[in-house]
Amino acid sequence: MNADRYTRIVLGVIAVALVVIAAQPWLSGAGWLGALRPEAVQAQTAAAKYEVGVPKSWGKFVAYSNNNLLLEAPDGSWRIVDVEGRMPEYPKVKVLIRWQ
Repeated sequence: MNADRYTRIVLGVIAVALVVIAAQPWLSGAGWLGALRPEAVQAQTAAAKYEVGVPKSWGKFVAYSNNNLLLEAPDGSWRIVDVEGRMPEYPKVKVLIRWQ
């Protein structure tokens, strides 16, 4: 008998909730419904931690690893460039590799 009463109460709550959801477009002007509605979500993007410009004359992009760029210059040399930091001290060349 207690289970029957519990089942009727739960089904009644579900029915009321479904009616409120279905009637929401017509009740949008009601002030009490606004208290039940969550706030509208706004998309937010995080600003870049670092913004660095690398000269094209340093070479063509080959790879990126551990916050370093690997660039290949037209003469065949490679540069490992550290990009984690702020202008004007970054980007800075950490390693310059010349093949002989």
